[in-house]
Amino acid sequence: MDNNNENPVVPEVVTVDPVQPVEKSHKRSNGRLFGPFILILVGLILLFQNLNLVNVHLNWWAAFIYIPVLGSIATGINAFQKSGKFDTAVRSSLGGVIVVGTVATMLLFDLDWSRFWPLMLIAPGLSGLINGISLADREDHPNAAKWAGLSLWFGLATILLGVGFLAKFMPIPAIESLLFNRWWAIPILIPGVGAFINALVICAGNGFKATWTVWGFSLIGVAFTATGLFALYNLNWNLLGPIILIAGGLVVLSGLLTKK
Repeated sequence: MDNNNENPVVPEVVTVDPVQPVEKSHKRSNGRLFGPFILILVGLILLFQNLNLVNVHLNWWAAFIYIPVLGSIATGINAFQKSGKFDTAVRSSLGGVIVVGTVATMLLFDLDWSRFWPLMLIAPGLSGLINGISLADREDHPNAAKWAGLSLWFGLATILLGVGFLAKFMPIPAIESLLFNRWWAIPILIPGVGAFINALVICAGNGFKATWTVWGFSLIGVAFTATGLFALYNLNWNLLGPIILIAGGLVVLSGLLTKK
């Protein structure tokens, strides 16, 4: 009897998914739209200026800086569609849009940098605040999410610092009237207090068992809180270094004793 008839060879069937190439081509076509869009924007700016339709001087060349802004927007949208979460990729793209978009807008409208430079504090601060919203990363990257949460406090401090300087240089009397002497010490205190809050939250989540992450946040809290208090009360700056070293040593010693 023929063995080939008893065990016939079954041909392998390969399925081809026609959707994937379509998605790739769709992404490529979206990326190609950025160039024509910028050209149209530059043309409109030149047309309005030449026809004196807008009584504002616009730097047409600044419109090309919006190319990476549009690219970041597309990257953020694709990342959100892929993960369905407000994760690191989405937040980073949005942060890039804010920072680069602020620079592009300031150059486009030819703003006076001697007055509006605090916007370059507010924009990165807002980006840092957004990147600090790390709730979506807790499941996949718990440790990274804890440290990313510190960015929220630094972002908030930078925004407050930028708003204060903007109120003084523009000026904005309603906000300037709220600024007391040595007001800039408050933005220094914010990351320190925030680091202590994060350390307490993490410690409570671990059943009030201190880990090295908790002690690390505590060290940061000591450094910034001490610096902020020295700035606020105009204390002798020569004492700041030794105090931070002593407090930091006590924190590390506490961590070592707790581990034992």
